[in-house]
Amino acid sequence: MTNKEFFIQTWQNEMKITAGAVKALPHDMSKLDYKPTSKCRSALEIICHILPHAEALNNATKTFVISEGNKQFTSVEEAETYFEKNAALLIESLKNTDDKTWEEKVIPFEYDGHKLFEYPMQNMFWMFMFDIIHHRGQLSTYYRSMGVINPHIYGPTAEDAEKMAAANN
Repeated sequence: MTNKEFFIQTWQNEMKITAGAVKALPHDMSKLDYKPTSKCRSALEIICHILPHAEALNNATKTFVISEGNKQFTSVEEAETYFEKNAALLIESLKNTDDKTWEEKVIPFEYDGHKLFEYPMQNMFWMFMFDIIHHRGQLSTYYRSMGVINPHIYGPTAEDAEKMAAANN
């Protein structure tokens, strides 16, 4: 398995989990203002930060620049649809990207039109996927405080464990 094939496989698995994390958010957008401390991003700020990564990476397979800016969502459903569409498009774009480009093409990362750094495509894509996973983990600590049940990330939630224990009694 090549590095690119492994990335695609990992992306598919991790983005299903991320989509589930978005679906589990409270649908009352005012609850997404939650943040545990003033230095933290709110739940909405987190999803506005990480969900556009899929679109930016997909575009970078054609432009060879990862360019991001601010993205806003008016509903959880809009965020979910936007993310799932762009996560799927990236898979198709990567299947059409040759291995030499994936391994060697140096691409810059720009935010609001300012170049911040550049790395080979494979390094950038892995870094952005890990950023999604990192912030998804941060978001996972917010759910109960926002009044909803944690989504499944890598195993059962406390609620799942409670149900299993009750079923065994």
